[in-house]
Amino acid sequence: MYKLLLFLLLVPIALAAQPVLKVSREALFTYSKYDDAFFVLDDSTHYFTYKPKQVRWQKHAMHVVLNDGYTFAELKSRFHPLAIGKGHYLLVQDGSGMVYELKHDTLKRIDHSFDQKNQFGSALYSHNKRVYMFGGYGLFEAKNTHTYFDIATKEWYQVHRNSYDCPAKRSTPYFIQQNAALYVMGGVEKYFNKNKIYKDIWHYNPANKKWELLGELNPEFMQRTRIRGFVQNKDYKIFTFSNKLTIVDVVNNKYYSYLSGRYFPIRRLVPDAHLNYILLATHITNDGRFSYLKVKQKEDILDGRPTEYYLYKPISLFKQVPIETYLWISVLLNLFFFFLLFYIRRITKTAWYKPKNPVLERKEFTDVEWVVLLLIKETQELELSALNSYFDQPGLSYETLKKRRESFIKALRIKLALITRRDVESLLPESKHPLDKRMKVIRWNNELEIR
Repeated sequence: MYKLLLFLLLVPIALAAQPVLKVSREALFTYSKYDDAFFVLDDSTHYFTYKPKQVRWQKHAMHVVLNDGYTFAELKSRFHPLAIGKGHYLLVQDGSGMVYELKHDTLKRIDHSFDQKNQFGSALYSHNKRVYMFGGYGLFEAKNTHTYFDIATKEWYQVHRNSYDCPAKRSTPYFIQQNAALYVMGGVEKYFNKNKIYKDIWHYNPANKKWELLGELNPEFMQRTRIRGFVQNKDYKIFTFSNKLTIVDVVNNKYYSYLSGRYFPIRRLVPDAHLNYILLATHITNDGRFSYLKVKQKEDILDGRPTEYYLYKPISLFKQVPIETYLWISVLLNLFFFFLLFYIRRITKTAWYKPKNPVLERKEFTDVEWVVLLLIKETQELELSALNSYFDQPGLSYETLKKRRESFIKALRIKLALITRRDVESLLPESKHPLDKRMKVIRWNNELEIR
């Protein structure tokens, strides 16, 4: 009984007195699920690991082989570590290309690539003993390139996808790994002097290599990540900014916010695979050159009751359509309405010219016109010379009489065409007399009626 009480007394004291590791602010760190250990690299002669079950920092001697002209300080400024196996780490260049391997306590370059400078600000993560990069910025444009480093061939390759949909081009996207799935959130697309801020969240399934758009992020969550800042190899399932700590439950579409003054000095949080233990990197205001690393249980970090928020909302169908598509739709609609208007006007115009009910009324004609029409209808065929009596005057020459007669018939045809909406040439047609070719005969149109 005495030993049990002593054990219960000493364990909390031991946990409270967990060792603190002092490193420079440029130190590199990550978590290895293969060793269940936190990894820290700050010096060219050794590195540290911390296993929560052992409750101590273990120092490992290390041999470093650098490329000519490369210093260890440059290595720390441009490379990020990721675990791909037991005691096996890769340090990946920020813009993709060069890769250093730490294995058997030796750090050396292993890639057959070069400093590509193609994916600065990409989401850098590991899965199934490989390192991946998604998005980033390089060669004067943002990317949605998804690449991986093959340890066997020592080369970079593009990940094939089986879905048409995928995140748009962007740099500095935040990511969360949940089991095997990858969640990519937000990001920025730089275009000349303008920045397009993305508010979406995507799910990537490495098993079937398909992307799925989940929704639009909570604006408050976007503000948190923006203030927190981007770290290329950081999993954002837990992070702090100012006096707030955020834990993301991406599967259940929630995140929780804790508020405490204890969070002000925390510079970075690195969780283990199950979010049970967390590596805290803190700094002291009057000594900004160093970070102080300590591993704690999650319950020891959380302070007070959390506030729950939704992480994202489904995006409406209209927001999912690219703006370029709306521009094309606008152009096509304009063309459609233009042709529709043209067609309607054409139909209206054609309808105006369609034959009208061919009924001639007395009020529409002069006395002479009406008498001539009655005469032609009665005879069906009439010699033009029979109309001379209507235009003859004393002293009038035959040529003048002939011109008056022809002008009258021409004007009468035009008037009939306007009233009945028929072709002028088809009304009161003329032909030569069958017995005397010198004489002209005018015929009546049987479809015309006189009322």
